[in-house]
Amino acid sequence: MTQPLCGAPTKSGKRCQNKAVIGTSRCSRHQGSWSPYAVEQRKKKEAEAKMKKIRKKR
Repeated sequence: MTQPLCGAPTKSGKRCQNKAVIGTSRCSRHQGSWSPYAVEQRKKKEAEAKMKKIRKKR
């Protein structure tokens, strides 16, 4: 089975040719901040920042 393409309209008016994130219809670039993928990435970054802050305190 092949992974579908994103297909979101780009600034040039053509369709995006990046592969879509598994389980969604858009690539990571064209998903909104509400998508499960974006939420997961944001939580991951926040956790890393928190760990950095804890390490600095030591």
